[in-house]
Amino acid sequence: MLVAVPCAGADCVLLCDGEDGTERGRIDVGAHPVHLAAVGSAVFVATMGARAISVVDGGAVTRIGTGTLGPSHFAVTDDGLVLVPCTGGDVLAVIDAGSRSLRRRVGVGPEPHDVAVTGGLAYVGSRVDGTVSVVDPNAGQVQRTMETDGDARIQGVDAGFGAVYAVDQAGARIVRVDDTGVTARASVGENPYEAVVVANRVLVAGRDDGTVTSLTPALSDPTVHEVGGRPTAIAAVDGTPWVLDRDRDRMLSLDTERSIPLPAPAFAAAPTGDGDTVVVAHYDDDLISLVSTADREVIWTSETPADPFEPLVL
Repeated sequence: MLVAVPCAGADCVLLCDGEDGTERGRIDVGAHPVHLAAVGSAVFVATMGARAISVVDGGAVTRIGTGTLGPSHFAVTDDGLVLVPCTGGDVLAVIDAGSRSLRRRVGVGPEPHDVAVTGGLAYVGSRVDGTVSVVDPNAGQVQRTMETDGDARIQGVDAGFGAVYAVDQAGARIVRVDDTGVTARASVGENPYEAVVVANRVLVAGRDDGTVTSLTPALSDPTVHEVGGRPTAIAAVDGTPWVLDRDRDRMLSLDTERSIPLPAPAFAAAPTGDGDTVVVAHYDDDLISLVSTADREVIWTSETPADPFEPLVL
């Protein structure tokens, strides 16, 4: 197992041995890398401080120009298209993973940040006008633009249950959309960032009021969990949601209320896919850890370059 970590403050991707956390190398990738996606043998790197993304394959780095600043997240279609919203240019960049070239740019709502794919269509949220653009990435066309609320700030979009869940950070709401339009809305905790789909429910952390809201796929029957602290993200490990806290050095099981002490507060995590272990990034402390949720212990902790963001397990 190999762990790749984009280090936003050091413009590199760190590679670590998943068994013991030993550093295996650092790859320079461009300005402010934040998110990674594995596509075949390659790792795609979103470098928000550049007008390009990086592709790492076999130690070699290829740059693919997006033509506009701020590539942020990735979604990958079944036919090998890598979709990248670019916050600085109000476009969705469509990358051909095979030829590693820009196929097209599609205009979407202003300051797009995240993208999700379901039913062959891409859903791109706007942080400025609160819209969700539905894009056919092969045709390069916007099929429709859905209004969620004029004052909304759509931060995260996540696919699940045949729909997409758009998180309105400004309005503390979550909106369910599909290709027919908006189908449901619900209130969540203050300053939400993204939704997590796990075990037939949709979970949203409220970063500013210490809550996690659990809803059905139809966004009904909300249950509010008062977890305290500053819940930053939720990691689904072997079907169990664990809450990461930006202020407190622990992981909390939402189902059992058991906690795991950590060496530092946690920012993002990636389950290894090997049972009950998860890689945790400690963004503010320049560390990553491998954690066993079954044994409720930290297996190893390693230092990283500045600002480790969302890890990727290879």
